[in-house]
Amino acid sequence: MGASATSGWNRIARALHWGTALAVLVEVPAGFIMSWTYAARDAAGKANHILSSQIHHTLGMLLLMAVVFRIVWRLTHDRPSPPATSTRFEVVLAAAVQGMLYLLLLALPLSGWAALSSMAAGAGYPAPEMWFFGTDGFGPNGFIPHIVPPVAWNAPVLFKYGFFARVHIWGLWLGGGVLALHMAGALKQHFIARSDVLIRMWRGQA
Repeated sequence: MGASATSGWNRIARALHWGTALAVLVEVPAGFIMSWTYAARDAAGKANHILSSQIHHTLGMLLLMAVVFRIVWRLTHDRPSPPATSTRFEVVLAAAVQGMLYLLLLALPLSGWAALSSMAAGAGYPAPEMWFFGTDGFGPNGFIPHIVPPVAWNAPVLFKYGFFARVHIWGLWLGGGVLALHMAGALKQHFIARSDVLIRMWRGQA
């Protein structure tokens, strides 16, 4: 649905917005820690790798489900009109940035899921596990399905772990840039244009 005369975002929309922001604040550092500790040989390093993997993978799945729900909610509910101080260019830019954020919030978990799905033993390397808070999600008793076929990391095919991992990483850096634009726009509206954009996302209305 489109913009309306509603004065602010409702509680569910605000909870989804700030919940997503909080999840991303945890998800990204956990992903870096998971990567840095991948080859750890000491007990502490291995423990950190397992814990960060559990957090990163579990939050990734939850974020994917949340963003699907959030998109459905956004399409079926009215939203506040743009601030009166906004120019046409600012309105279009804000919509484009928000659209990119939604797209990346779908693409990042899906590419990570595909990367994990594609992992298979090859060239002397075992297939890495996906930990879902103590459960090997892709194991014999796991409940996480493969969304792409598992292949050896060095198989002569395009769609293997390296491809999906690169998409995941590129998406991360692109997401960082788009998120910076989103935050800059909100701060500009609050401190320079003196509009109620941040206030109505924080408490619903000015």
